[in-house]
Amino acid sequence: MRSNDGMNIHAYIFPIVIHAVFLFSCIENKAQVNIQPSALQYGNTSPATEWVVDVHIQNTSGKKDFLLRHTFSHEYEVLFTSKTLLPDSSITMRVKFIPRMKGEYKENIELFFAGMNEPVILPVRAIVDYKNPDDHIPCPDFGKLAADCCTDNMFLVEVVDSKTFSPIVNAEVLISEEGKERMKLRTGSSGKVSQSIPISYYTIQAGAEGYTSGKVQSYINHRKSYFRIELDRNETQTRAPEIATQLPARVSLDSSQVIEHVLPESLFRPSNFVFLLDVSSSMSERDKLELMKKALSRLTAVLRPGDKISMVTYASRATVVLPTVSGDMKADVLGILNALTAGGSTSGAKGFDASYKMLKKSFIKGGNNQLIVITDGVFQPADQVEIEKLVRKSAKKKLTTSVVGIQCVSFAARKLSEISHAGGGSFLAIDDAEDMNILIDEMKIRSAR
Repeated sequence: MRSNDGMNIHAYIFPIVIHAVFLFSCIENKAQVNIQPSALQYGNTSPATEWVVDVHIQNTSGKKDFLLRHTFSHEYEVLFTSKTLLPDSSITMRVKFIPRMKGEYKENIELFFAGMNEPVILPVRAIVDYKNPDDHIPCPDFGKLAADCCTDNMFLVEVVDSKTFSPIVNAEVLISEEGKERMKLRTGSSGKVSQSIPISYYTIQAGAEGYTSGKVQSYINHRKSYFRIELDRNETQTRAPEIATQLPARVSLDSSQVIEHVLPESLFRPSNFVFLLDVSSSMSERDKLELMKKALSRLTAVLRPGDKISMVTYASRATVVLPTVSGDMKADVLGILNALTAGGSTSGAKGFDASYKMLKKSFIKGGNNQLIVITDGVFQPADQVEIEKLVRKSAKKKLTTSVVGIQCVSFAARKLSEISHAGGGSFLAIDDAEDMNILIDEMKIRSAR
């Protein structure tokens, strides 16, 4: 068919018809997918928050469709029963929310389907007052319940008289996290109380009439779940101010720490250590810096003349604070430890490079040549990639890399363990004063003949 000017009228009409059909199809397809819940509303997060939610996606049409992609970020883990939507059927999308920062959280997740021109929007809203302490546990597969991702841990608190060690009945036990009360309990006739709580770092305070109050600060997890608090009698007041339990500001070598032949050369090879120490501002929180100093002091106490030790600090930049010295120069090591202060941002890539150069320079043939990194958090993503490449390259040259996490959250521990794995070493955790011999144990494992 031609118009009066001789042109083919189908050249005009056909594209218009196709475009209209396409638009109608898109509009129709939007209604063919039903998502429940239609938004993820977490409210103010707390220990009771359900971090894992099952989202059901139903195909209400008679045609097969496919979920092509989504825009979930690293703040989530996502599993699917399938990405194929058969006619009149549904799939399940399991979403684990892993907020990295506290504060208001708003994001619109886009789900793109093959049969739709526009994505379906899944709003996510939360006020993150409390972060999931089990973020290291993988999102549970569909053979488990969603709630299986975030296990609680049972703990036991025992409150006793500091002189008679008799149980204190009806003592008040307050569990708080970062200054916020999580639960308040009372001891029974045995002076004990037990409860379940998410794995995290807590302050546990105990008080009773006629006693001063006391507290401990610790992780509550599968390894640390029993806490004994001894209270002093106070006849003049019913409740005294809290007792601080902090490590001393300076570290020293106690004579009880120096045990002759604790690492005899007949059983343990000489060690060449370079310590890369995080002294960024976050290490000033709680007692992290003092825990690091104390653990290094314990190790220094058992070093032998044939061992070598160096130290590099990093925050905004890397600094060699202790050139390589022999293991018998303990006063020099302690002097450096006592002078350490925390401040600045975290940037570790340059610190690794400087540390490996020192390790190569002081290399002991046939000995244990090891970089030990001590930090409380993760590296920047760009640094992490560069660091892992450097760690793998060094491992091929028989330079072992181990990482010590100081009071690390689960996500940080997982990322730091990737570095130690690449370096053929260990990931070690220091949570409190009970872990002070962890570096000595690592030295024994790595230097054993």
